[in-house]
Amino acid sequence: MSTKVINYLDEKIAWRKTADPKHPFAAEFEGEKCLLRLNDFPGEHLYTLLVNGVEVTDFDDWSPRWTRP
Repeated sequence: MSTKVINYLDEKIAWRKTADPKHPFAAEFEGEKCLLRLNDFPGEHLYTLLVNGVEVTDFDDWSPRWTRP
């Protein structure tokens, strides 16, 4: 059994705005539901990427491969 490891920050993802201020951006990537959670910056990283409800990574800088809405 193999597990594919994805570095979402290196993938081309087209984000869309949501009406949820806590999760202002959403996207679908390879059938997975992706959300960006806005954190309590600067005490925490600016964003957390969630994939299917699981925290994947925290980051501050938007990936240059991602498309902003």
